Amino acid sequence: MKKNIRNLCKKAVCAAVVMSLGLLTACGSGNAGDGTKSETKAAGADAPAGGEGASGAQTASGTINFYYWDGGQTEAVENLISLFKEQHPQIEVIPTQIPTSEYWTKLQTSLPNGTGPDVFWMNMTAPDYFNAGLLYDMGERIKADNVDMSVFPSLLTNLYIQGEAVYAIPKDYDGIALFYNKAVFDEMGLEYPKDGMSWDELSELAQKATNDQHYGFVAQNAGNVCYQDFIYSNGGRISAADSAGCEINQPEAVEAIQYLHDMMYKTKVSPTYSEQLEFSPNDMFVSGQAAMITAGSWKMTNFAENLGEDLGICTMPVAKTPAITASGLGYCINAASANIDASWEFVKFCATRDGQAATVSGAIPAYSGCDQLWVENFSQYEDAPKILEGINYEGSLPNPWWDKGYNDAKNIITETMTTIWSEPECDIQAALDKCAEDIEAVTK
Repeated sequence: MKKNIRNLCKKAVCAAVVMSLGLLTACGSGNAGDGTKSETKAAGADAPAGGEGASGAQTASGTINFYYWDGGQTEAVENLISLFKEQHPQIEVIPTQIPTSEYWTKLQTSLPNGTGPDVFWMNMTAPDYFNAGLLYDMGERIKADNVDMSVFPSLLTNLYIQGEAVYAIPKDYDGIALFYNKAVFDEMGLEYPKDGMSWDELSELAQKATNDQHYGFVAQNAGNVCYQDFIYSNGGRISAADSAGCEINQPEAVEAIQYLHDMMYKTKVSPTYSEQLEFSPNDMFVSGQAAMITAGSWKMTNFAENLGEDLGICTMPVAKTPAITASGLGYCINAASANIDASWEFVKFCATRDGQAATVSGAIPAYSGCDQLWVENFSQYEDAPKILEGINYEGSLPNPWWDKGYNDAKNIITETMTTIWSEPECDIQAALDKCAEDIEAVTK
């Protein structure tokens, strides 16, 4: 089967396709405690959400529009709005699901002219929006209504803070793990992957699991679920700590990219880039054409449905330190919203234990402790809790970002990584040197 895939993939025109950097994230859900007792307070608030406060909660009413992009979370969104409506009958929330391919274009065209949604999902591209004055600063209302932001991982809240301004309430966070197909390992008489394998151990196991029917591992041209995690675990970075410079050409990052590149073209334990264009990495995994893959928590449902009891879960491979790409979505308010009070009441509710628990069917909730509800959705997998561990690793870092020229920098990385992944003889150091130089030219 692997040989057939290779023959088909030779026909792919790699240069015409630019794969995404993979900065979009999955979404969270969850609840703390036993999950049976409903709470109506804002996280850490002394008064019920919807009571009196500096935000004008007592008089907030009317209709607000809410945009989100993941159709797979429609049920979770409906649960959230239904629960909010029970406690705030005077506020109508109209949800609109917009596919990712259209979502950002719609925001970029509607927000500047004042026709955008009142409330909407945001990811780590937030600086582009709050630097342009398009996002409402919730900082004062958070203080006035005693919303406890400490219940969310600091890696997430920091994505949406600039100085004293707070531009989003965390919604969820991403879990990244190594997934494997037990059937493949059983068939070949191999031991299952283990938590925190070294890079040498991963490579050795991938070689043993590779044959004409399946590859051992998939080295993906995907930032948040693959090469960024390997870079971070090796002690490297992509964007510099000052959010202006670039470190993608430093030894730690170069070593990580070279390691993954070698898996495709040297040891040949991973499908090549052209093969991955022909048949997506996740499809290869669930169809049994790849024994192991690194992936995000948002793929858990798909993996479980396709592999059932053959799905295995490990923590990520480790070079120098355990680390993953820590990211997550947030709820934002349009700075030009005609109904800030009602919008805030909805977003404030989204920050409560109840609000986060209502979306548990969609993703891992950001609220401390509520992520256990998400795990309960996959109780048939005793290793599912391992997916939650990475957010707390000291080595974990957010997706790369730059305060200036973010989109340009992202495009430069995307083009560079596509070149590296598609060229078997690529000079990786030279490619990353050029990448860093070009990024610093647009971000400093």
